Amino acid sequence: MSDTVQKKAVFVSLPTKLIVALVLLFVIAFAAIFGWMDRFVTTMAMTNLQTDLIATAKAAAAGIDGDAHTALFESGQIDDATYTQIADYLRSVKRTNPLASGMYTYIKLPDAPPGQVELVVSAALPPGAVAEEVSATRLGECLVPPSSRPDMGADYSDTSPAMLEGVRVAGADTELWADDYGNWLSGYAPIFNSKGEPVGAVGVDMCAADVISLQQNIRRSVAIALAISLAALIGVVWFIARGVTRPVLALTNVADRIGSGDYEQDFSSLHSSRIQDEVDKLATVFELMVGKVYTREQTLRARVQQLEIMIDQGKREREVRQIVESDFFQDLQGKVTEMRSRFKRED
Repeated sequence: MSDTVQKKAVFVSLPTKLIVALVLLFVIAFAAIFGWMDRFVTTMAMTNLQTDLIATAKAAAAGIDGDAHTALFESGQIDDATYTQIADYLRSVKRTNPLASGMYTYIKLPDAPPGQVELVVSAALPPGAVAEEVSATRLGECLVPPSSRPDMGADYSDTSPAMLEGVRVAGADTELWADDYGNWLSGYAPIFNSKGEPVGAVGVDMCAADVISLQQNIRRSVAIALAISLAALIGVVWFIARGVTRPVLALTNVADRIGSGDYEQDFSSLHSSRIQDEVDKLATVFELMVGKVYTREQTLRARVQQLEIMIDQGKREREVRQIVESDFFQDLQGKVTEMRSRFKRED
């Protein structure tokens, strides 16, 4: 018994190999296209939302008196005339953009800890005020949170780089943030005083449900398209694979029968007389090769038969020679000669 154990070969047909290979290539290509499309559409939606945020924040900041805003923070109080005026203005700006939920102003003090700002005015209604109708509606999939005003001068540390830079240059966050009311994106724009110096900033929180919905729609549509395309691809590839590999499979069957000793095979269906390819050439060469092998086998059989006859004849000659040369045959032959001589003398 051999020390090495041969592994059992697994037969996989050519159509199966073609289908698996092409399906894998299709899935890889489709995944790459899907990834690119998802990033492209998401980036485009985020860019549009950021542009809208920055425009809204700039419009709100342009209508706020920077000198009054600074005086309000330094010596004013919540709900005094200046606070109420700025808060009413922020709410009027917010009504022009239904996606805008939170709107507020803030400043960044020079001696404040890194990443901390102080809130000044909020667009939220004061306690006891009748809530506006928009506060009870949904913005896409974002629910407008109830009125909750922070204290003027309250510290706020959950900031982003764009929020910290918002006191100098307009910008927007690059990442969505979520809470119990939905997914949001924030934008910021600086507030300038009469000297053109930035003295604060306006912050706007806008519903990002459209971005999330767009991502979900794209992924759902792509998944459906992938399933349909994959099913169609398998059918088309199977049909093509069967057509391409049919001559090869037929040639394989012919080779099996020839291997069993049946050389009387018809190769006419394996190659075309008009348009030929590699399989046609292979069938033609195989047919010639089979003819030569058959001729050689017949010649070999004739030679074997002739050799067997020669071997039998030589064997008989050896056996006769052994009999003739034996002592018994020599004695018998002597007696026969003696008897013949006696018969002649008697005659």
